[in-house]
Amino acid sequence: MVKREKIAPSFQVPDDIEIDILSRLSVKSLLRFKCVQKSWRNFIEDPVFIAMHLDYYGKSSVGFLLYGSRPYKYIKQYLNCSSIDVSMSIKIFFGESPGYMIGSINGLVCLSNNLYFFLKEDKRLSIYICNPSTREILELPECHHAYNDFVLSIGFGFCPKFNDYKVVVVKLLDSVVNVRDPNCCLFSLGVEVYSWNRNSWRSTKIVNPRSVLTTSFQGKGYFNGAFHWGGRDLKSSKRMIMSFQFDEEVFRELNLPNHPDFQEENYFLNALIIEYQNFFSLIIKQKVNMHVYDLWVMKEYGVSDSWIKQLTIEVPVLEDRLMFRPVMSFENNGELLVLSDWYGRIVWYNTKTKQIERSKEVLRGRSIRYKESLVSLSRKKVV
Repeated sequence: MVKREKIAPSFQVPDDIEIDILSRLSVKSLLRFKCVQKSWRNFIEDPVFIAMHLDYYGKSSVGFLLYGSRPYKYIKQYLNCSSIDVSMSIKIFFGESPGYMIGSINGLVCLSNNLYFFLKEDKRLSIYICNPSTREILELPECHHAYNDFVLSIGFGFCPKFNDYKVVVVKLLDSVVNVRDPNCCLFSLGVEVYSWNRNSWRSTKIVNPRSVLTTSFQGKGYFNGAFHWGGRDLKSSKRMIMSFQFDEEVFRELNLPNHPDFQEENYFLNALIIEYQNFFSLIIKQKVNMHVYDLWVMKEYGVSDSWIKQLTIEVPVLEDRLMFRPVMSFENNGELLVLSDWYGRIVWYNTKTKQIERSKEVLRGRSIRYKESLVSLSRKKVV
């Protein structure tokens, strides 16, 4: 008689340990594991687990997205100095249009086919929200507009109060000459707000505003439930930061640090919004020394007097003496500063080791902070 070998009893990993382990894995691994067993698929797709994964794994996967255009239009994720395999072709969405990355929150990225242009019958605005890690994309319904409206700016963010993702489009509408002052024009701003929960747009109009958006900053436009741009007071020409609060759907003004570097006409070309140790912050290139950068931190968000200069970063002068502009910074004590040279090539500078590393990648338009997530788009198309 052949003796049967005794089969050792199988070991069952407790559910809480199993979930904790899975919450620390990459999105790419979890998408594969969804095919292993039904129970894994169910809780990987569960909103509670998605939030847990965003909190645990998302903290270690913070990097930035680069928008490149050679040999085709694409977005690529960088984690510290290394490119990882989360590149995504976006040529099929934009065709011959330039294409812009607007912003990112919770692993979702907002893209538009164009910016700073007049709307025409043959030139319309197309906006998408996508998750590059899961390859899901949502095309937004067309917003309300009249031909010859000028698209001034677009913002993207999250509204925690209603658990809603929103997009705001700011347009310059018709302008007329002020009869009392011929040198002054009266104009209106059209504001369109898209709600992901409603899947629709809401329109408002601001007549003769006292301040206007002037530009988009590099870096992280979204912070504390609002998207931020450079702005200017129309009467005094005072420069400021304009924010759009997604919960109340209103604009607010934030004062810049009281320093000469922020009074330059094109200061925003050398300025970068970041989140430094959970504070709203700005990095700006010094006017007097073009290889030195100051980090300004707003210790209490919205309070002008709380701006302080946190630290100063000096970048070594290279042999070719190319000037840099700041593109991105990471929160690990400000160790890594990402710059671009005059040719748009990415340059990494480690403030701790004082080492500079150049990349062959060429920046086209904005780069944005990004972290991987499983956040899903219900009205989705896999690409």
